[in-house]
Amino acid sequence: MRHDIFSSIMKLLLILFTFLIQAKTLDELKNECMSSNANSCFEAAYLASHQGKQLEPLNLYESGCKLKDGKSCYAVDKIYKKLGQLDNDHKFLVLSCDYNFSLACYELGEIFFEKKSFLESLEVLENSCNLKNELACKRLAQIKPYFSKVVRSAEKDLNDEEKKDQANYLKLLKEKMAFLKKSCEGKEYKDCTKLSRDYLFLANLKEARKWAETSCNNQHDQGCLVLGEVEQKEGKKELSSFEKACDLENGVGCFRYAQSIEQGNLARAMTFYRRSCESKSNARASACYKYSYYHKTSPKLSKKFQLKACKLDKSLCQN
Repeated sequence: MRHDIFSSIMKLLLILFTFLIQAKTLDELKNECMSSNANSCFEAAYLASHQGKQLEPLNLYESGCKLKDGKSCYAVDKIYKKLGQLDNDHKFLVLSCDYNFSLACYELGEIFFEKKSFLESLEVLENSCNLKNELACKRLAQIKPYFSKVVRSAEKDLNDEEKKDQANYLKLLKEKMAFLKKSCEGKEYKDCTKLSRDYLFLANLKEARKWAETSCNNQHDQGCLVLGEVEQKEGKKELSSFEKACDLENGVGCFRYAQSIEQGNLARAMTFYRRSCESKSNARASACYKYSYYHKTSPKLSKKFQLKACKLDKSLCQN
């Protein structure tokens, strides 16, 4: 059964990347691979496997993995496990996730969850979801409320399994936050952002604000986003931190700031929706769509931003 599962996964992987294969010979692709073209390593491995070669595909996938190609690392992991090797060693799966292959992050999330490594599970599932993996997003939607419950509930309100998970999760979280605090104080501002998110999850707005301000004041756009979320929780009407995130070229910040002012100042909100749509980082399709609709009396301009919305999210343009 296990062999069949891995075999099916490999077949699926090959189907998914068939579109990458160009009209090149195996030797041409291998030469490009040796010249540090990671995608050619993957294509060469694919072609070699279809030609019935035995060890060559694995070697080529490993070459692609060394060049930081996530899908190649994923293929290496599956081949080794199909061969009955590295069953409990997920180093290639970790590399694949590190190199932004969303399916690897999703699978790692499930492995970590089974091992009760809850923080690692949440982290890689969030990475996978951010990489547009729908399975990971659905899984996060299932387990995040559970962790929220076990963290915030009194022990008397939990069953025995939940009590064990609460103790384990809080222990892991405490260790993680101590590390992040030290790192943040060492001017690793992305870790200030992570620390503020953890405090926000624990509903400690005072500490969440403190560390988010440290990050945002040092020009870290994600820190400004968290600070904006803190401002929302505090009931503030003027969410200036989202505007600052926008000024730091974060499209999500532009979008959220536009949402916060839309009822009071529609014209200015549209300026920020446009900035969100055109942002180089985290551009939002829904921002393009809103801006397009706002300019529906100018067909040429409206069409331009409708096409931008479609390019960012094809589901908006299925009709």
